[in-house]
Amino acid sequence: MEYRMRGRLCLCILLIGVVLVGGSSAQRRNGYPTPPAPAVPADTTSQSPKATTSRLDTVALEREAKEMAALASSIPADIEQLKKGLLPSSAIDKLKRIEKLSKELRSHIRP
Repeated sequence: MEYRMRGRLCLCILLIGVVLVGGSSAQRRNGYPTPPAPAVPADTTSQSPKATTSRLDTVALEREAKEMAALASSIPADIEQLKKGLLPSSAIDKLKRIEKLSKELRSHIRP
């Protein structure tokens, strides 16, 4: 009988020890976790979208458009010369200039 009492006592002490040790190693949180910092920091000094949009230089756009139209209107005459076997040296330069002007106009209109 004494042997059983010692066994129960040892079992109770063991269980109490497990509960105390197990309870102290549990994770404890003090509130909710903090979220990570934003990938892109917020710029508090930014202006409204209307203020940041640059104004179009309409005079320069119009000048470039007129130059491109004049160059494009002279291309058919160069093509006629090409049909006769003559390659005007300025034809390739005109086409390059038209390409450059169109890229500039596109970049001004759609940033």
